[in-house]
This record gives sequence, C-alpha cells and structure tokens, in this order.
Amino acid sequence: MRRLHLVELEDCAWLPAPIRDAAIALLDTGAERLALYDGVMPALKAVLDRSRHTHLVDLCSGAGGPALRMRTLLRRTGHAVSLTLSDLHPSRVGIDRVAAAQEDGVRYLASPVDATTGGADAEGVRTMFGALHHFPPDAASRLIAGVVARRQPLCVVDVAASPALRRLPLIAALPAMGLNAVMLVLVALALMPLVRPVRVPHLLLTYALPVVPLLFAWDGTVSALRAYTPEEVLAIAEGVPGGDGYTWSAGASGRALYLTGVPRAAAA
Repeated sequence: MRRLHLVELEDCAWLPAPIRDAAIALLDTGAERLALYDGVMPALKAVLDRSRHTHLVDLCSGAGGPALRMRTLLRRTGHAVSLTLSDLHPSRVGIDRVAAAQEDGVRYLASPVDATTGGADAEGVRTMFGALHHFPPDAASRLIAGVVARRQPLCVVDVAASPALRRLPLIAALPAMGLNAVMLVLVALALMPLVRPVRVPHLLLTYALPVVPLLFAWDGTVSALRAYTPEEVLAIAEGVPGGDGYTWSAGASGRALYLTGVPRAAAA
C-alpha cells in the first residue's frame, strides 16, 4: 500500500480553536509520556556538533512538548541549547506552558510562522517533531527548500511509516485501522487527565462531549497512512533546489523517523 494523504481534521481551518488546542496538547502529552522521539537524540546531537549551533528553531511546535523534552535531554548530555518555538497556529497551551516555566533561553513566538518559509529569522538548527506527515510531498519539498534557502541545518522527526502496513493492500489494512482507532479513543480518555496545564474545556470536550477522543482517533489513524519512510523523505530532500549543497541522512529509530541535513560548508 502506498502512502495516502487523507484529511486530518486538525489541519482544517474550520476546526474550533479549543478543540484543536485540546487535541494538540493531548498529542504532545502522549509523545512525551511514551518517549516517542527519544531514540533520535544521536541524530540531533550529530547535527548540533557538525553545525556548531547552540540554538534550535522549532517549526510546527504545537503545544511544544517534544521540542521542550528534547532540549531537556540535550542539556542532560552537556548540550546547552536555547530554543524558539513557533507555529502557523500558535498554541495557547504551549505559550502558557513556556511563560509559566520561565526558563532562560526558551520562548514561544505568539505570531504565526509559516514553516515553508524556513521559519523565523534567527540562526539555528531547524527542528520539527511529529508534523511532517501533515505535508504532502510537494509541501514537504517547499518546507525543506525554505530551510535550505536560509542555509540552516535541519532535523525533522516524525512517526515512521509501518513497513508491515505498507506491505498490505488497502482492503486488508482496513480492519487494522479500525482497531487502531478504537485503541486511540481509549488512549485519549486515559491521557487527558495527565495534560498540563489542566483546562476545564479540554476535560469537557473529552468526557462530557467526547469530541477530542474521536478527533484523536481519526487523525491518529490517518497519520499512520500519511507517514513517510526514510527513503521517501531522503528523496524529497535531495531533490530540492540547493539540496546538493547539504549532507543528508535519514533513518528510523523505533517508531520515529528522522531526516537531518547540514550545509556542507558548516559540516566541514
């Protein structure tokens, strides 16, 4: 089965902001609790070491959980990095979280930032966690091209496509997708009390009117169909204008996919 770019409701402009914020906060909490992206730490550290940057400019940050966790892990290993979070739809949960923590060297930009422009003007490694599957190949190409045009290093992390799912014909994958959706509803119900800060509207949208679990189940199932393989993202990166001036690497660690790119002059 090839990659399918079906509609994720979170991407729809008509989705009310409280529902989007609740779903994004839930997703971030799940990624943190499951340490979903921890396995890509060596790849990110290699980009920092080769580029000699000490600042991360995170794109499509959502509530900011994975990027903040990665910064914490980096600091534990001696990499004292600062962090700028950004999003096309800045998350109120993420902005409030950063403000409450009052950590030096961490900020969340309140103004919208389009990831396909290469992010904010600051110098630093462009990171992105859990968002690449939201971009079809042509948009993913524009995103990477925007970073390349700024001559900034890049480390994109996402859920990797399941090799087993890719081997199945679509008709055979449908029962697995249905089971996956049911499991995600249960995960949403279990995880929402762990989301911080606690917000009454998020609880109401989960338990009184279970919109968030249904959204979480649909988008999570569609995400599995949208997920890229390392070979696919590497081919996209190598094909962007200026991509031949970068050293690219792609792979998977556990369920996490990564793509890294460092300008050759910076890598020398």
